Amino acid sequence: MCHESLPLLEVIVPARDEARNIDACIKTLAASDHPSLDVLVFDDGSTDGTVALARAAGATVVEGGGDALPSGWKGKPWALERARAHVGEAAWLCFIDADVRVAPEALSRIQSYAIANEVDLVSGFGRLEMGSFWENVVQPSVGGLILAGNDLAKMNDDTNRDKAIANGQLILVRRAAYDAVGGHSAVRDDILDDIGLAKAFKKAGFRVRALHLRELFSCRMYTGFGELWHGWTKNLFPGMEFKLGVVALVVALVLLEFLSPYAIAVWAIVSGDTPLIAASLALLALIHGVRAWMDRIFGQPLAYGLLQPLGAAILVGLLLDSVRRTRMGLRRWKGRVY
Repeated sequence: MCHESLPLLEVIVPARDEARNIDACIKTLAASDHPSLDVLVFDDGSTDGTVALARAAGATVVEGGGDALPSGWKGKPWALERARAHVGEAAWLCFIDADVRVAPEALSRIQSYAIANEVDLVSGFGRLEMGSFWENVVQPSVGGLILAGNDLAKMNDDTNRDKAIANGQLILVRRAAYDAVGGHSAVRDDILDDIGLAKAFKKAGFRVRALHLRELFSCRMYTGFGELWHGWTKNLFPGMEFKLGVVALVVALVLLEFLSPYAIAVWAIVSGDTPLIAASLALLALIHGVRAWMDRIFGQPLAYGLLQPLGAAILVGLLLDSVRRTRMGLRRWKGRVY
């Protein structure tokens, strides 16, 4: 589809204390080559200057206030549901997180894809930006777990309405379909509202696609160890549908595949077992070769692959603490406890 003929697209950016991100996010949206684009920032009670920065960057800002959440609602769905009341006549909506940076052609290409393929919801996985030491150690392990556990071919199968995935960093929807499922009220109490929304679309008979979009947008989710820990412990257990058996299986696999080979190698060296030393070193070479191959594909620094055992060990800790925090009601994010 010719980009010049694309219909109006309303971009909605929910923001709660996003002073660190909002200016760059709005500026990349302003640089979009989309011919008909509106940007609405819905501020969810920020106290750090987010509103002033968003307005200075040229965005239309709606201040939602910082009142307590209504019973049965999570923060992000509540913000996006309220934002819906301020959207005009656009037939297409795109929800973008404040820590996302889009390429100039991103929105026009994604909307063109949706229209050409008669898809009602398009989302995807962008490039993961990592700055700190801990991001480079932990994020590849968590990202690898998510991609390994979600076969996009199955998720994109229209006949399987029980399997769907979306990435809340960027979700484009056909307005009529979004309204038909009830908007974000359909996932009001879902900590993973992005996946919940994709499932709601599928169950209603609408078409959903999750794509690899590394060349179209990037996102730096967290900037340090504390943010990483709180963010992933909030999401990992819900992402496994609160199934302890799945968590146990994943922990066992991580221990078996990514940690036990190092223990075997150490044992072999200490015991002087030459054949076992050779076999264990060959296995470690294979593990790091695969990791290096993946790092090249995803554009990540190769040196951090040597710290894969540390990343795997932290991943196990994240999984176990996610279970603990969820069951004890200790999940906290953006000043709210879930």
